[in-house]
Amino acid sequence: MSAVRKIPVSLLRPGMVLYRPVYGPDGQLWLNSGVELKSKYINSLWRAGISFVFISDPFLADVVVRDLVSEETRRHAVKAVKETLQSAKLLKRNSLLLDKRFSSIVEKLVREVLASKDVMINLADIRDVDDYTFFHSVNVCVLSLLNATDLDLSQARMEELGAGALLHDLGKIWISEVTLKKKGSLTPEEYHEVKKHPAFGFEILNSQAKFSPNSAKVVMQHHERCDGSGYPHNLEKDDIHSYARLVMIVDVYDALTSERPYRLGMKPHQAIKIITDCTESYDHSLLTSFLKHIAPYPIGTPLRLSNGYLGIVIENRKGMPLRPVIRIFKNGDGFFYQEPFDLDLLDKSNLQIVDALSDAESEQELPVMTKHKGSD
Repeated sequence: MSAVRKIPVSLLRPGMVLYRPVYGPDGQLWLNSGVELKSKYINSLWRAGISFVFISDPFLADVVVRDLVSEETRRHAVKAVKETLQSAKLLKRNSLLLDKRFSSIVEKLVREVLASKDVMINLADIRDVDDYTFFHSVNVCVLSLLNATDLDLSQARMEELGAGALLHDLGKIWISEVTLKKKGSLTPEEYHEVKKHPAFGFEILNSQAKFSPNSAKVVMQHHERCDGSGYPHNLEKDDIHSYARLVMIVDVYDALTSERPYRLGMKPHQAIKIITDCTESYDHSLLTSFLKHIAPYPIGTPLRLSNGYLGIVIENRKGMPLRPVIRIFKNGDGFFYQEPFDLDLLDKSNLQIVDALSDAESEQELPVMTKHKGSD
């Protein structure tokens, strides 16, 4: 696939071309990749609560972005999580919840992640804010599996981890929707209620004969912290299962970078800083491994360098997150180069990334060219 720019729906313009499809809450295709946006499409995205989409940039047409798992597998996984959580709310205790279809989704996610374990995470999901839990669950599963590729786990253990990560928020089915989607701060009573969801999920899965106890520990312990500051039991590192120590990092990262009813999602580099500022809360070796796989400045990110250059990230490499390859469009005086050129920060030790441009700055300094001006 050619490279992309992540653009907030509020900054979309007619004539821009979709890079990645947009799907509805039940997996139905709304807008396919390659569609030229019209005003009515943009308005529909806004009304549907979609916060951003991925747009093709003609100046990055030669740049390739590899997906960790296929779009089809991701959609099937989201659907499986949604149906499993909905079924769990209706079923009686000890009823069969997890079937062969759920197991096959986990197996497929494991296979695809293992086949792409050297891929850096560059793209997020286009999600409806109302379906946060389902998309978040799949993202946490995929990123946890990617992190686990450094741990030399067997296929069976990878599937244990994947199943626990995919259902880590299962207990939220017993938490009020009003509380989960509240735009303001939670009251102490509401927060106390939310903190019950790990135990609720653990109770549900503990009744499933075929669900591994190790997977269930992910559900119970993903909000614990290695310094004992987490919940529900204030466990410290040695008492927290290794799967849960891994999932807790990914869970926080994906939550911080996701759009919520009460706040905008953070940029990856902002979320990484928050996590690394609290290193005592996490397993140091697992955090170090996680950071090797996450691009703080994903492909398509507009950056400002220490010499004033403005450019867009076109390549990230595992283990070297702060030294991407950047396509330079503007010099330090703010003038466009007639012919943009690629600059590898690995070869330029004197240059540093100063910051990532905000969405508004990006639109002003390095706007995406539209396919046809004036499309409506």
